Amino acid sequence: MSLRFSKKVAAGVARVAFRGLYGVFCLAKRRDEVLFVSRKSGEPSYDYLECGKAFQARGYQPVYLSQHFKKSSVLAYAGLVLRELYHLARCKVCVIDRYDPVISLLDFTCQPTALRGAQHLEFPAVPVVIQLWHAFGAFKKFGYQAIDVAEGHAAEEAAAFKIHRNNSWVICSGEGARTAFAEAFACPVERVLPIGRPEYRKLCDMRQAAQADANRASEKATVLFAPTIRKYDKAADPFADLRGAAGKLFQSGSYRVSCSLHPLAAGKDAGGDVPVSLIDADIVITDYSSIVYEAYLLGKLVGFYVPDIQYYRLSPGLNADPLELCPGLVADTPEQLAAMLASWAVEPSAYPHQQLQRFVGDSFVNCAEDPAGELATFAIQCAKGSTERAQ
Repeated sequence: MSLRFSKKVAAGVARVAFRGLYGVFCLAKRRDEVLFVSRKSGEPSYDYLECGKAFQARGYQPVYLSQHFKKSSVLAYAGLVLRELYHLARCKVCVIDRYDPVISLLDFTCQPTALRGAQHLEFPAVPVVIQLWHAFGAFKKFGYQAIDVAEGHAAEEAAAFKIHRNNSWVICSGEGARTAFAEAFACPVERVLPIGRPEYRKLCDMRQAAQADANRASEKATVLFAPTIRKYDKAADPFADLRGAAGKLFQSGSYRVSCSLHPLAAGKDAGGDVPVSLIDADIVITDYSSIVYEAYLLGKLVGFYVPDIQYYRLSPGLNADPLELCPGLVADTPEQLAAMLASWAVEPSAYPHQQLQRFVGDSFVNCAEDPAGELATFAIQCAKGSTERAQ
């Protein structure tokens, strides 16, 4: 039996089981409850907790289901699935932060729509399903933008598991991300709203507090190497070479280097809050990680180390290309990177902020001042039958 056929069979069995159990659980009455589900963390994220508070202030009871799915925890994950099905049948709103196979494979009562031109046109009305994507911006391609490439899903697998189906609404960080998100989730752009994540407000507040602190000690700059996660196990990892060379090439009297792997690459839970390593950094160097947007909001200096960009443009692909948008922030050899760091560490005022602004673009335009509050208000309105976002 081929792996592809096995996955198709698994998807079919899961679909029947999920729908049967969901139908039984739906015999009970729904209540004013909002369900938050995460498959990559054992604890609710900052975004979830802030949204939960906002829903609770509006009379909805938050329920958090978090389980980092690993092959070694299949039984625990099965328990999560059962609880998710139960609460999906009881809640009026569900919030997810990634692809969720349970939701994608179920059939919900959906809102009629005249929208066309997208693969997924199912918009659940009961419960309202909100996709609060876990990353800012739309740096690299994902979802349906990255089908049949090494760093993405196979087309047959995406079809079998109906990935990203059943999102009533998709939340992105700002206007500049809407088109990419519509492509990634295979939904109409009208269903993508630039409300933003609650962490946006926190990062803005942290930046203001840092700017107000005039007593910060003058010392060596802290440089953070923060590479993205590589899903394809045979993909190149340019930062591995940098970590090996850090003791020599990156020894400097003007800066010190630390490295922070993506939490999932390190076998940990997905990050649920602003990383301490990012807060402590003065300069952030990444390849294709969305940490660039968090660093931007915090007022950090950001650079890109992308010696493999010609390959990454193909798999998974880029929505924002640093070499095209901000070439003055890009290095493709360790020597270029070391020279760039030495320059910025000694004279931060020489950093070309306008190039970073060009890269970020409209990623936060029209983001809500209070993302958690606006999201809760809007979702509850949807649950009551109104789909107008408050202006």
